[in-house]
Amino acid sequence: MNHPIFSENRIFKLYAIVWMIVCAVHAGINLIIYELPVELAIIDSLTFNVLMFFLGLSIWYPLMYSDRSKGRTNAVVQIILLGSIIVFIWLFLGFKFLELLFDNEVINELFTRNAIIMRTTVGGLIFTVFVIVYYMLIFYNEIEEKNRQHEQMNRLLRETELNALKSQLNPHFLFNSLNSVSALTITDADAAREMINKLSEFMRYSLKKNEEALLPLRQELKNINRYLEIEKVRFGERLLCELDVAQDCKDKQVPVLILQPLFENAIKHGVYESIEPVTIRTFCRMVDNELEISVINNYDEDSVSRKGEGVGLANVRNRLQLIYNRSDLLSINHENHYFEVVLRIPQNAHEPN
Repeated sequence: MNHPIFSENRIFKLYAIVWMIVCAVHAGINLIIYELPVELAIIDSLTFNVLMFFLGLSIWYPLMYSDRSKGRTNAVVQIILLGSIIVFIWLFLGFKFLELLFDNEVINELFTRNAIIMRTTVGGLIFTVFVIVYYMLIFYNEIEEKNRQHEQMNRLLRETELNALKSQLNPHFLFNSLNSVSALTITDADAAREMINKLSEFMRYSLKKNEEALLPLRQELKNINRYLEIEKVRFGERLLCELDVAQDCKDKQVPVLILQPLFENAIKHGVYESIEPVTIRTFCRMVDNELEISVINNYDEDSVSRKGEGVGLANVRNRLQLIYNRSDLLSINHENHYFEVVLRIPQNAHEPN
């Protein structure tokens, strides 16, 4: 940690101004209370206050770099020893400097027994003020540093969890897609070739965008369109899609790859389990400064077992919790042969957590 008084130019200027005021007050006391000659009053004040100006700066370093792990008693002993050294140097140098300028009679009058005791007391008080201020700054900076480290640790943990959650998306999708390609190579080579091309485009997007936190909804929807085109190769006319997105929603920010698990879920529990066509309807609109995205699909209740939410939806819920620090941004409704997942993405002016 750098010296706090040298950390900013304005702080050093303030420090200098304070000592100018102290110097003026000291000179005034010499003139009014002790009735010293003007020249002696001013030189005495300048000498001792300029010395303490620099000695006060030096106090910082032994305090900052002392070993406080040895206990409070050891710290107190070190402070008393340091204070004794500082006050002794202050008085000794001040006395020697004035001795060069004035004769012994003036010096003896200026440095009487009582005067030395008074100056020692004042020096000790000034040293104590420096110690208190410096320790307050040290402890404040230590607390700030611990808070920064704690925040950094939390951020790293969030990033690690987010990356772990995102890493579960592509392998799951790849497994299904490659199984389909394997089957298509036997029944329809052209369809297999088409699916591989679309799959490569989708993966190129995913790899490119995986490091981004947020991106416009229009880009995420374009990616979902690639995903659905791949799945249509698998399911053909059994998979139908409808998209209703308000114009003011398209440039809103959403977490990258946040929508894919919603459509994976609709296909897995809707299209895959049904022999009839299944329509996936997507609606997007702004509600109270939140982007609300609804994905609805019909399904066959007799062939689908609905026990809570799948791994994909659980991952989405966890990602939203980590990014926005809210647990109410994903809701699920299913009734009358329809399954709906509603996603709400806050669009606040500030950055997400």
